Amino acid sequence: MRVKFLIFSLLVLSATNVFAQIEAVGEAPNDTIAFRQDMAKNAECFSKGLEAKYNENYPVAIFNFEQALKFYTDDDASMYELAGLFQMAGRSIEALSLIQRAAELQPDNKWYQIRLAQVYLQNSDYQSFMNIYDKLLADDPDNLDYLEAYIDVLLRIGDYDKVIEKLDVVEQQLGKNEYIFLQKAQIYDEQGKKDKAIKELENLVEFMPENTRYLAMLAEAYRKMKRDKEAFQVYLKIKEIEPDNQYINISLMDYYQSMGELDKAFEEFVAAIKNKNLDFETKAQIYDFWFQKQDEKNIGDEAEMAGNAFIETHPDKSLGYYIIGTVYYNNKDYAKAKDYYLQALERDKNNFITLYQLSLCYIDLQDYDNVIKYTEQAISLYPEQPLFYLFSGIGYFNNKDYEMTVKVLEKGRKLSANKELTANFDTYIGDTYHLLNNKQKAFEAYDRVLKAQPDNIYVLNNYSYYLSLDNQDLERALQMSAKTIKAEPKNATYLDTYAWILYKLERYQEAKKYMDKVFKYDKNPQGVNYEHLGDILYKLDDTKNAVKNWKKAKKAGGEVSEFLDKKIKDEKLYE
Repeated sequence: MRVKFLIFSLLVLSATNVFAQIEAVGEAPNDTIAFRQDMAKNAECFSKGLEAKYNENYPVAIFNFEQALKFYTDDDASMYELAGLFQMAGRSIEALSLIQRAAELQPDNKWYQIRLAQVYLQNSDYQSFMNIYDKLLADDPDNLDYLEAYIDVLLRIGDYDKVIEKLDVVEQQLGKNEYIFLQKAQIYDEQGKKDKAIKELENLVEFMPENTRYLAMLAEAYRKMKRDKEAFQVYLKIKEIEPDNQYINISLMDYYQSMGELDKAFEEFVAAIKNKNLDFETKAQIYDFWFQKQDEKNIGDEAEMAGNAFIETHPDKSLGYYIIGTVYYNNKDYAKAKDYYLQALERDKNNFITLYQLSLCYIDLQDYDNVIKYTEQAISLYPEQPLFYLFSGIGYFNNKDYEMTVKVLEKGRKLSANKELTANFDTYIGDTYHLLNNKQKAFEAYDRVLKAQPDNIYVLNNYSYYLSLDNQDLERALQMSAKTIKAEPKNATYLDTYAWILYKLERYQEAKKYMDKVFKYDKNPQGVNYEHLGDILYKLDDTKNAVKNWKKAKKAGGEVSEFLDKKIKDEKLYE
């Protein structure tokens, strides 16, 4: 109803203007009635144009204002409205022509002058803009809107000295004003006159001493000029005025850190986390920032305090629980770590990094049912992330579900674009195929690993040992095994493999030498080690000690051959 009333009022005003013009010129010479009809149609179109404009139906508004001009070509009001619509549409040349004509018809109308200046500005005609605003300011020198617009253009063209001049004049007229202080400070800063910029900010703070925003600007300026002690005093002033200022703890943290006062910096860091006026996203960012810069010395204790601060202040967010979980994980307390990760997951069930850490936790806890459970949840959320397929495969592998292991690992391997990760997939794939007695696919997987990582000692050991069990490529197996004992000369497992390959090559004295090293470095040898030594001794014609070691193998248990009992009973080697 308000819009309709406004349009009606404008219609009356327009009609009044028409009749005033008719009275001024007297009777139209030929067709006064036709003229009056055109003016009525002009007013009708103008009214429809305004209604469409207020309803944001701009094409209809443009059409009606253009029709209004057809009925009365000197309709400056329609020119003004149409220029504004053309300006919005980017039709700046047409806008300029119309508003220039309107301003010629009504040179004292300030709104026409302002729109004309705006069109000049849109066309980057800064001088014409300033000519208009010189006149506007001359008529109304206290108008801050005019002043801001004028100064904005001066700043655009980089005429900083003129801006300062103008601001000085205005300051003399209006007195001290925060806008003037800020503009001067900005200009001096742009000019590289840092001392003058700081002086203006100091004046502003003196003018508005309780405004913490301006105090913060002054402190920042001091910091940039390496005037840290002065900045610190300003920070203390902000904290005194507004103890819960959302950014004061961050500012003080940064200050103390730059001064090397890390204990105080950390206090402010924790205070920032607990500050209820600071948004959570900023707290998460400063957490990352803090721990990127810390050494390993205090990181665990500090992370724990930060995590507890997050839990205290934001118990509904997962971050605090994740942090504490990671503290426990790094301390190898996987049971407690798992509990906190589960709490984090309750608050953010789709969090990638929490699912990742939780999976690792269950692997370390050897809880493979839960490894499978949570990696399957992760895969449903992140089906393109190969890591979860690897973890899932580890779960199935340790649960001895080898068919499922291969299925999951082969799928994850196809998603991997990282050579190291792909090698991890192939390592497990090789081990699993060997357990499935598919030696060809096992060896193909090992070959892929060694092609990418020729010094992968885990695969070198397994591959060479499995070859020796099949009496296959023994010389190659020996070369691969040699790399492992060169890398880890005291590793009993690798020494046993090397000795066993020598045994298969009928190099029994050398085999005995390396088996002796196994027992030298491993204080808890396995059954397979005793059995291998017994077999070697038998080949060296030391049957008595061979049988003695076979008996030790039986007692130790573990992975021993199916012939062990027969060897002991008959005191004879069977293979």
